[in-house]
Amino acid sequence: MNSFKNYQLIRVTGYRLRVFKNKYGKQINAKVTSFLRAFSQLATRNSLIRNLSYLLFCLFAISFQSCLSDIRTDVAKSSGAAEINLNKGKDLLANIHTGQSPAAWEGIEVYELTLGDEFFGLMGSIASPFPDKKMTAQAMYAPGSYDGKLTFNSGKLKGETWGIQSWKTYTQENGGKAVFDKHKKATFWVPTYQYFIELSARIQNATIISYAGEQVFNGETYDLVYATWKSQEPQKDIDQYMVWINQKTKMMDLVEFTVRDAFGGTTGVAFYEDLQEVTEGLLLPKQISIKTKKENDGLLHQMKLSDFKANHVPVSEVRPDTNLKAMGDDKGE
Repeated sequence: MNSFKNYQLIRVTGYRLRVFKNKYGKQINAKVTSFLRAFSQLATRNSLIRNLSYLLFCLFAISFQSCLSDIRTDVAKSSGAAEINLNKGKDLLANIHTGQSPAAWEGIEVYELTLGDEFFGLMGSIASPFPDKKMTAQAMYAPGSYDGKLTFNSGKLKGETWGIQSWKTYTQENGGKAVFDKHKKATFWVPTYQYFIELSARIQNATIISYAGEQVFNGETYDLVYATWKSQEPQKDIDQYMVWINQKTKMMDLVEFTVRDAFGGTTGVAFYEDLQEVTEGLLLPKQISIKTKKENDGLLHQMKLSDFKANHVPVSEVRPDTNLKAMGDDKGE
């Protein structure tokens, strides 16, 4: 197929997707995952199909970015704003297992750990910001803030550091001076890794927290807590979270979430697996597995955490610019 015909195919496909979205927008979000899985299967056949799959994926994503996903349960939609559910949601988070609570982070000014992340399939390769499908890095963060950095110790990025301080990004080469400049990948990925590591504690800062019902998953019964900011309804620039708290253990086992910064319709679920005490009173998972839906077998990517150390370096390691005011949990919006 020549380039002109490829262009015609893409134009026609993009038009049809827009028409389809306008007509069936409300039903689309439930079908996104199966649609993308089909692309992954197509991409294994040959390079032409793989390239076309990638182009069509981009068209699909662009076409549907205005379709905001909504992960609320029926309970959250119908009575999320009721005072009884607001109070119950806050109580459930306040009484989460102490090892996952804000109190477990007290006394830690800065921490570091070895972070590995491996991406799977076409969807994973599209989501990955790295040149290699598998990366390892030394992660360093000031908890409760968005000050941190990743120093890569494998692959094509080995020796490079991506950092963020008060939402200002910087890079370093082989431990050299921090050079502040806009870095789109660092802006998203450095704080995202931190937030998912600290999520069970930091989600309690959400301005809207509401009980979202009870559900059974994999033989365990969970209380669901919906968390977001400003409004109960889906918003273009603000994420939603659904925290699953195990009724027996009081632990957060999984979290459903949106990714508004990527595309409005993108959702995922994080499984917190094999929790261990990394320092006195603090529990962290050895592994965080990310899927597009909790019922899926396929992984999008999988993070591995190890070698946790608290307060082994000064907090200035993640705040190289002494003139920048610390912003804490403020997203700087």
